[in-house]
This record gives sequence, structure tokens and C-alpha cells, in this order.
Amino acid sequence: MKRDPSKLAGGEFDLLVIGGGISGACVARDGAMRGLRVALVDRGDFGGEASANSLRIVHGGLRYLQQLNLPRMRQSIGERSMWLRCAPHLVRPLGFMVTTHGWRARSRSAMRTALAINDMVGFDRNRALANARAIPSGYVVGADEARRLYPGADADR
Repeated sequence: MKRDPSKLAGGEFDLLVIGGGISGACVARDGAMRGLRVALVDRGDFGGEASANSLRIVHGGLRYLQQLNLPRMRQSIGERSMWLRCAPHLVRPLGFMVTTHGWRARSRSAMRTALAINDMVGFDRNRALANARAIPSGYVVGADEARRLYPGADADR
């Protein structure tokens, strides 16, 4: 992908995609994969307004585990892997931390179980990826390790 608005004025394209959210990006990619000359335009940054709370994250579907939607989880894992392979300049692995507490769904043991299921459902998530682009297994850390990893976080929360 090249950002060059001057080429839009004088260029000829087979396909013009307006909107650089996930749907527009996928349509543009599909057209390019079919050999079409594609122009993708967006009023702002690509993926900048994909949702009200967009963090521009191509997530691996862990959140679908809450509804036991394993097919959707598997699909998200596959799509993330595809973007890591096909657009390494746009997508990179990014770690994140989720707090745990109590004894039920938000507990450390529940998170360990969820991460184990995630690893099983996404057993092939790193197929054909360079080591630097691989998604590691999730793991649970204690409060001291969390403070070491994220020293700016609110230690009381």
C-alpha cells in the first residue's frame, strides 16, 4: 500500500473503495489479489473510525470465548494470522494485560483456562509466520510481575 494522493488525480483504477475500515480494507485487498488496480481512500487514517472505541487492533478472538463462540474465535485467529503474513507492515504482535480478581469468571484460574483454550483453538496461529511475528501463548502473572511489566499502572487496581 502506498499513500500517494497525487496519483489518485491522474491515475486510472479498476476499483475505488471508499472507507478504510475493516470491510473496505478487505475489499481492497481482495481486488488487488485478483489483479485489479485498486484505490482505497478514507477521510482520515485507515482503521481510524472502525468503531466508537477503535484501538486499531486485529484481535485473535479471545473475547468470543465468553459466549463460547469457538467458530468465531477460530475465524478471528485465522484472520489475524493472515494479516500478519500478508501485511506485516500494517500489523504487528502487541501484548496486553487483563486484570483478574475473585473466584469466578474473572479469577486467575478462569483466565488460565481461557488462555489454554485459546492455545488449543489457535493451535496453528503461527503457521508460516516468522519468529518475530509469532503470537506467543498467553500466561498469567502475579501482582509483582504485573507492576514490573507495567510500572505506570495503578498499583491499587
